[in-house]
Amino acid sequence: MSRGKLLHHFPSKRVLLAAAVRRLMEERMDDALEAHADSAPDADAAPDASDVPARVAWAVARMWETFFAPNFWAAMETWIAARTDPELAGEIVDHERQVLRRVRERSAVSFGDVAASAPEFRRTLDLVFTSMRGMALTYTFSGRDHRTEPMLDTWTEAFLP
Repeated sequence: MSRGKLLHHFPSKRVLLAAAVRRLMEERMDDALEAHADSAPDADAAPDASDVPARVAWAVARMWETFFAPNFWAAMETWIAARTDPELAGEIVDHERQVLRRVRERSAVSFGDVAASAPEFRRTLDLVFTSMRGMALTYTFSGRDHRTEPMLDTWTEAFLP
């Protein structure tokens, strides 16, 4: 693509960064949807929603994995840049609200109807999601294996009656 064409579509670096973050988040959401599909034929297919503990453990583990995809880290770096750049923040804030809405919708499918219909589901989801995001940040420097995160059991228990 020529520089002129690029500047026509993205008049500033901030607009380009915001568009890149939006695209990365769309890819992340699409990947999550594919991963959460009930009809997945592989060994990591979703347990039946009637087996609430197994389904919740599966959904929590799948959600945790999304925080280690390259597109999550690219988005995180842009969010950090937006902290001190109000123009960039303005470019991405509405998109982030849309992403959160999609996370909630897709999580309801992932966790299954029984778990998602619990009165505290949305509140618990928000708590676990933000906790995961914060914990994921520590993995950038800890050198630990995220697949052995001890909080997985705690996050799972938060969704169970």
